[in-house]
Order: sequence, then C-alpha cells, then structure tokens
Amino acid sequence: MADSYYRTIKGKQYDRELLEIVEKASKRSKAPLSKKIATSLFKAIVDGGDYTDIEKRTVKYIRDNFNFATDADEYLRTEIRKWAAKISAPASKKVSSKSAKKSRTTSTIARMHDIKESEDTYYHVYDNETEDEIEPTPEYNELVELNRYGQKPKSSTYIRYVFIGILIVVLICLFLILRSCRGGSKDHSSTKTSNTQIEAPKTKTEQREQLLPHIEIGPGQVSIQFKKRGDAIRYINDLRISFIKQTLNVGSGASDSIATLAEALKAYPEIKIRVKGHTCFIGELDENKILSEERAKLVRDELVKLGVNASQLDVRGFGETTNIDSNYTEAGRINNRRVDFSVLSIDSK
Repeated sequence: MADSYYRTIKGKQYDRELLEIVEKASKRSKAPLSKKIATSLFKAIVDGGDYTDIEKRTVKYIRDNFNFATDADEYLRTEIRKWAAKISAPASKKVSSKSAKKSRTTSTIARMHDIKESEDTYYHVYDNETEDEIEPTPEYNELVELNRYGQKPKSSTYIRYVFIGILIVVLICLFLILRSCRGGSKDHSSTKTSNTQIEAPKTKTEQREQLLPHIEIGPGQVSIQFKKRGDAIRYINDLRISFIKQTLNVGSGASDSIATLAEALKAYPEIKIRVKGHTCFIGELDENKILSEERAKLVRDELVKLGVNASQLDVRGFGETTNIDSNYTEAGRINNRRVDFSVLSIDSK
C-alpha cells in the first residue's frame, strides 16, 4: 500500500502524485513550469484534506529541483501558506473528534467484553472438581506472604539499630565539619556573588553572540534636535534601520539613526513605541521569526544603552509576514530586511 502512494528517494518518502505532476509537465516542455502546473499541485495537496510532513517535504524537493516561473512559484508558496493556516485550527478539532470516537468505540468493546466475562463466570459449573483442585484465591496468597514477612529473625532488627546508630554518628561529624568551615565559606560566597553581579550584564549579549554572531553597533552622531513633540513622532514613524541578509549586522548609517532616535525618546519620555523586526522571505519561516525578534531586541538594547527608559520600548518580531516591497528583486529584499518603529501611546502625565 505504501508503494502506491509514496516514492522513496535517498531513504526519504515523497508523495508520488505530486512528483508525477511536475515530471510529466517537465517532459512535455523545457520551459519553466507555469502557474497552471502550480495550480494542479495545490489542488492535489488540498484534495488530501491535510498538509502532512511528507507533502511538505515533497513540495520543498520540487521547488529545489524543478524550475518554476516566477508567478507560479509565488502562487504556490502563497496559496499553500494561506491554506495551511486556515486548516490548522479545524485539524486539531478533527483529531480530537476522531480520538473521542475511538475512545467511545474502545469503551463499548470493553463493556461488551466485561459483560461476556461476567456471564461466563456466573454460569461456570464445577462438575466433578474437588475442593483440593480449586486454586487458592489472591486474598489467601496475600495473607501467606504477610505472615511470612512478619516472622523475620530477631537478628535483622538488631542490625537495623546498629546501622541507624552509625548513620547518626556520621551526620553529627558532618555537621561539626560544616560548622567549622562556615567562616571561610562566607568569604568565598561573597566573592563569588560579587563576581556574578559583575558578569550578569554580559549574559544577554553573550547569548545573542552565540545564537547569531554580529558586529557591534558603534557610537553614532545625533543628526536632528527635536523642538516639537510632533516632529519627534513623525521621525519615529518614518524611521527604518536596514540589516544585512540573514544576520544581525546593521546597514550603513544605522548608528546615527539609533542615536537620533534615542535623543527623541529622551527628550519626550511620555512617548511609548514599538520596535518591530522584519526579514525578507529567504530562509525558513520559523527561523525568520526568530531572526526578526533578535533584530528588534538588538535595537532595543542599543537604545537602553544610550539612556532610553526600557518602559518606553515594546519589542515584536514579524518574520517575513509584513513585507513592504517585492521579495523577487534584490532591492525589494533589502527594503524588507529592516527594523521600523511605530508610536503606541503618549502618556498625558
């Protein structure tokens, strides 16, 4: 049955139907696969009613090994994501209903089995069996075991008391040793605590460096002095900080922009903003979500270093979901790799 639905390539299973659609289309023409072929692939996936791991692997294999037209590739990618998001909630309901049905069926079978068993027990006739041939009950066996354990030799009780006495002596010795070392341990623990407090501020930076190595943002110059709050708000909402592909390295001019933004927020501490991280569509969806969050946190930390109150800053990562330009051109992808800002509220106090 497995051979009719799946094809094994290099030890991994792929959906046979999806592979045959693109293979037949590639044999008919050497041109890039059209949007019509992408539509056929999407319909075949939707007909299954669920987007399985094998179908995901097959779609990735097809996009890596077959040449699609630009509009076909974008259509297939967009439609699959929309459909997968739409079925994710109902899918869990279907699974739960199936499991509920299965549990009801299992409980029904169990009840029928119990009824049959009780009937068999009720109508059992001993015929010619004697009392000696009937097997002892579990209760009888338990009583025998309890009697056996209750009749232990007295020597075991004596050994137990000796062991408890030795244990008490050892514990008293350990207590005295620890008490004598308390003075030295206090000095050592205070030194260790002070070292930990010195190293604590480095922890967040070190974790980010291990996750995504990057070049630290240097000091920047403030380019604008804000005399009105409205000018500061316009600057915040229009500001974008660009990033290098798949990294936490900022583009040119980012240090000056961050310094100017910090100046605006310090001048008007009643303004609360959201720092929003974004990526282009290169890379996996989950990885891009993490990368966008780290970009936003990096800018947030730089603003705090420059004296901005952390309570003014809210951080979000949106991954590749909020593009402002096309992902099919280099210039568009550069515009999408960014951190931008929006004013959330202005405290009237």
